[in-house]
Amino acid sequence: MKFPGTIKVCKRKGAIAVMVAVSLSLLLGYAALSLEGGQLHENKRKAQATADAAAMAAASVLYENYPQQLGKDLYGSASSSAYSYAAENGFPANGADTEVTVYLPPVSGPYKGMDGYVEVLLTYYQDRSFSRIFGSQKMPVRARAVARGAWTAPNIGIIVLDYTGKGTLSAQGNGAFTETGAPVIVNSNNSSAMVDTGNGKMIAPEFRITGGYISSGNGEIVTQPVANQIFTGVHPTPDPLAYLPVPQQPSSGTVDKSSLGSGKFHYTLGPGTHTNLPNFGTGDKVTFKQASAGNGGVYYIANGGITSTGATIEMDTNSSGGMMIYNAGTGTNDKINITGNSAGSVNITPITSGVYTGMTFFQNRTASQEIHIEGNGTFNIKGTIYAANAELQAAGKGTLSNIGSQYVTRELQITGNGNVGITWNPTDVARTRIITLVE
Repeated sequence: MKFPGTIKVCKRKGAIAVMVAVSLSLLLGYAALSLEGGQLHENKRKAQATADAAAMAAASVLYENYPQQLGKDLYGSASSSAYSYAAENGFPANGADTEVTVYLPPVSGPYKGMDGYVEVLLTYYQDRSFSRIFGSQKMPVRARAVARGAWTAPNIGIIVLDYTGKGTLSAQGNGAFTETGAPVIVNSNNSSAMVDTGNGKMIAPEFRITGGYISSGNGEIVTQPVANQIFTGVHPTPDPLAYLPVPQQPSSGTVDKSSLGSGKFHYTLGPGTHTNLPNFGTGDKVTFKQASAGNGGVYYIANGGITSTGATIEMDTNSSGGMMIYNAGTGTNDKINITGNSAGSVNITPITSGVYTGMTFFQNRTASQEIHIEGNGTFNIKGTIYAANAELQAAGKGTLSNIGSQYVTRELQITGNGNVGITWNPTDVARTRIITLVE
């Protein structure tokens, strides 16, 4: 058999070996990148998780010490906590392959220089394996986290917590209701969640309503200083004080009674547990000792509630630190009922330090009996009124009655012919807890 021609063999000595060597090098390079890329990703994940946790550890200390240090790390305990957590998880501050730096406050980003925030920078230097064909220098893996730990006053003047009811915020009567300084929030999804059927005005910087509202009669719903800030269909806001612990029942409080003549008395009360307090009436005087007198300034009303109808209520000037009334009872007679008198005065200020800072009235979260506060005469109550499962009835008579700085209640009814003022101020209201990552 004959072939049609001759076959020429290409003679390129060593060409195939070179091509194979080059191809193998590329394949090994890709394999190195793939394998070490996976390692880099895993180490990045671990580094970021550790940075996040270390920042949160420091933020927890900032939160714990916030009443005394106001977000500063005066004694280094917050930064020490961050360094310790990082080291326990394989990232010592000055390890052979690790670097950790904690900044209080942060030195970069939107929270730069702000107290109550902590910034953690973490670097891990990963050894090379296959990728040594490209170089011997270790590869840095970096992570950054910023967390916040603080007690802060929520920017809420009034929040009505009920999710479904009609008229959960209702204004009746001829007086005005004015909230200055913070929004009014109504969580109910009812089309008539907020109702104004009186002749007065409901005034606030803004209203945020999950459902809708009705304004009838001669009443008005007004926002100022900017008009038309009434928003419906807003997502409900959770209870900002849900974290707040119930106070432990303290030792017995004191009640000293002296005669003022004509059947009237001066009662001087000391912080502590109280049961079946007398009903205070017109012409009586009630003096509340403040926190420095003991028991943290907490008046723990175990049962019987507290009723004052026209009595003059004042704060003891020989003590300091404010006071809080905790209504522990859940019975029908365990109510808070305070009514002013045109000839008398009511002046109450909240606790000024500790976990109950800014709180004036705190009712058992399971208690459904209403709280009734009716202003008249010289009437000035500061602080938060908190009744998560109850209705607050606030009424005014005559001139402006300052009834609290913040309301957090299941329902709110505004009545009376006078003006009810709720003056939000961050120094006068209860604090919410913030321990969270922000970057």
